Amino acid sequence: MNELAGIADRLPLSTQIHPTSRSSTSEDLEDAIRDLTRHFIYLARTVATRDRLARRYPRRYTAQLREGNAALARVAAPTGQALADLGEAVTAAGRLHRLNHSAPGPGHAEDLQRTRNVLDDHVTRARAHLFAAARQLRADAHRLLTARAPAAPENLTTLPVAAASASHRGHGR
Repeated sequence: MNELAGIADRLPLSTQIHPTSRSSTSEDLEDAIRDLTRHFIYLARTVATRDRLARRYPRRYTAQLREGNAALARVAAPTGQALADLGEAVTAAGRLHRLNHSAPGPGHAEDLQRTRNVLDDHVTRARAHLFAAARQLRADAHRLLTARAPAAPENLTTLPVAAASASHRGHGR
């Protein structure tokens, strides 16, 4: 979950994408796509592996493992949507590159701005999908961990005398 949010944080902000900029927007997109692809493959592999384990060892495949697998599967859609948006952003970055290196003509400035806006829109959507996936994973992890944690007895406020004296066995005698 932290990795997905980290990828979103590293994406260029709209203030960093300029029509005539020599910034590293394309490199930022390349890095994000490589990292996100690696995480997407991890999600798909983990879901498939756990599915095989559930079929091979049905008695060992606990409800918590099922829920954890379902949580990973749920974030595949927003993660894939982020990847698709980043693909569209690369297309827009390529168009922006071409426009930056072509002779200005009628409507050139408008094309630059429009392409920059398209690029920014796709990066913004990818960021939103990644943050949504990270929030979903965080919420699912919290739910699974709190469901697993045993509740403390309400009436236990101090250590029982037997437990306290047993921990000091052999000391002070």
